[in-house]
Amino acid sequence: MAAQLPAERGVFPFHTSAVGTCMARSAGKREQNKAETRARLMAAARTEFARKGYAGTSLRSITAQAGLTTGAFYNNFRDKKEIYIAILEELSRKLRGLMEEAIQEFLLASRHPVKGTPTLDLLHAPISRVFRESIRDRDLFEILRRDGFSRDSEFGPYYRKILQEFTQPMRKGLEAYIENGSVQPYNTEALAQIAVILFFSVALYASYERRKDLDGWVDTVAAMIHGGAKELSARRPLIGAERAAGG
Repeated sequence: MAAQLPAERGVFPFHTSAVGTCMARSAGKREQNKAETRARLMAAARTEFARKGYAGTSLRSITAQAGLTTGAFYNNFRDKKEIYIAILEELSRKLRGLMEEAIQEFLLASRHPVKGTPTLDLLHAPISRVFRESIRDRDLFEILRRDGFSRDSEFGPYYRKILQEFTQPMRKGLEAYIENGSVQPYNTEALAQIAVILFFSVALYASYERRKDLDGWVDTVAAMIHGGAKELSARRPLIGAERAAGG
């Protein structure tokens, strides 16, 4: 007599679990491939925009640089504008992260200084690190140098956002500097804006080949932040406190 198959459902659980595992692996592989493709397109676009500017770069040149098809491009981005904005946002995140790390490094050092170390010297190391990391990723700054901050740019709001996001951690760092008791309260917003503009001026326009001059730029920015804070504190004390209180 022929053997009967079990009637209960689920008597062959290995079928569903094997299929599920296989599907999960396949989905994971697709996501990994898509992420790798997107990264290749972003890297290629950075290179092309840095060399040719936004107007001079085409989708064909981006995909050729990446070694991918236009179909691969459209699977990740709607158009050239979207990938350009993605690069600007990447720049913003990276620079803000660098700035926040540098400020925390300085504040930690200023709270627990080595005896006899002037406050001005404590600023040198974190500022130097921000400049050196920025110069190392030159393509991003070349993009801004070519297309950024021009009056007729359609990306003006994105450029201004980069400046604002840079200014915010700088202002918070100066406020923490005041809280440490280093200086009296003053208007930190003005000094933060000037420091950020100076930083971008150096990073965007200082010659790449003149890295030997970097220490001089670092000393200048450090002296401006340190001296500017003390001078503002002495000349216009309590402005920050008055504004915070609504005065």
